[in-house]
Order: sequence, then structure tokens, then C-alpha cells
Amino acid sequence: MHPAFQLLLCLILFMLIHISVMALCARAFGITVRSISYGVGPTLLTLGKVHVKLLPLAGNVVLKDTREETLYDDDPCLDAYNFQPLWKQVLLPLSGVGVLLALSLGIMGASGWECFVAAFGQIIHGALAPLSVAQELLGDGETFARTHGFALLFALFSLKLCAFNLLPFAGLNGGQALLAIARGGRAFVAWEETVTKWVLLPGLAVLLAWVAALAVYGWRAPGL
Repeated sequence: MHPAFQLLLCLILFMLIHISVMALCARAFGITVRSISYGVGPTLLTLGKVHVKLLPLAGNVVLKDTREETLYDDDPCLDAYNFQPLWKQVLLPLSGVGVLLALSLGIMGASGWECFVAAFGQIIHGALAPLSVAQELLGDGETFARTHGFALLFALFSLKLCAFNLLPFAGLNGGQALLAIARGGRAFVAWEETVTKWVLLPGLAVLLAWVAALAVYGWRAPGL
């Protein structure tokens, strides 16, 4: 199978598991799910609360949350995310990553943990040097894809994406969990919106740097 096609399948599978687990976790916690989106961009298909979108780059689960919507005065908000106990507010955004991490470590074994720990440094170093360090890492990934089966490739790919999602930036699962901890279980704090805007920027910068690195790698290796 072509490495680029394998990468796309890994991304789609990761997204499906990640978003589905978070949605199931929310329902298990008694939190109302407003919508579930698989992918980004124009909507291709809508089935109830589920939206399938054009680009399988990410996804999201929209929950009932008084910070995002105006509710009736007599609504007790017991099923709103930000009214849940602190442990639920922390565990829910980490649930999808946790399942994928456990699955990937189960496939790769002890070596998987080393790959996961190393991924944090690789993500940051690659983002800081997208034309050098990132290119070497992408080359290593292509070599791995050509010499290993799909299960191992998915496990390695998932470990790297799990590490990215656990970075302490807003918009990522790690950042969401840290903000919940910083709120101390409170439903609302005045400083959160301002802080969220500032801690969103580093994560966006890392993501854009890697998108640029991937574009350069594909341009340099047209046979990929």
C-alpha cells in the first residue's frame, strides 16, 4: 500500500476512534451531546447529531455548556459539561487519547512507550525546524511505513498524534484538561476566555509548522 494512502487511513481511523470515544464518554457521564463532527470543512452527510465533513483532519464533540450557549433560567444544568465534577471535566477530554494510547501500546509493546515519550520533543523540535529536523522525521516515518505492516504504522502514528493532542495548548485535549484543573471545577471563571486565546496561539503555530513541513516533504518527494 502506498505510504501516503496508509497515512490517510491512519488519520481517518485515529479521528474516528478519538471522536467516538469522547462522545461515548460524554453520554456515559450524563452530559448532553449537541453534535458530533468527523472531519472539518463542508458537511457531506448529516445523520441526526452526527456530521461527516470533507477533510478528515480533525473533528469535535460539541457538548451542552453554559459558557457557549444561553440556557433557560430554570435549567438546572446537571447535564452541562462545565457543571460536572472536576474529575469528569478532566477525564472527558483525555478519554479519546487515553483509549488510543492504550491501543497503540498494546500493539507496539514496550517500544511504544519510548516512541510516545520521544514524540513530545520531536513535535516541538520539528516545528522549530520544519525544513531540517521535521524533514528527517518525516523521512523516518516514510521508511517505517514501507517496512512495517499497517497495524504497527497505525500504532506509531497514533502515539505521535496522542502526544500532540496532550500538549498544554488550548484547542488540544491536554490544554482542555489543564484549563479544567485551573478552573478548579468551577463552571465559569472570568479569566478563561483571555487565557484561552493566548494559549491557543502556540498550538496553532506548531500545527502550521508541521503542515508546512509535510507540504515541503511531499514537494521534494513527488513519488510519495
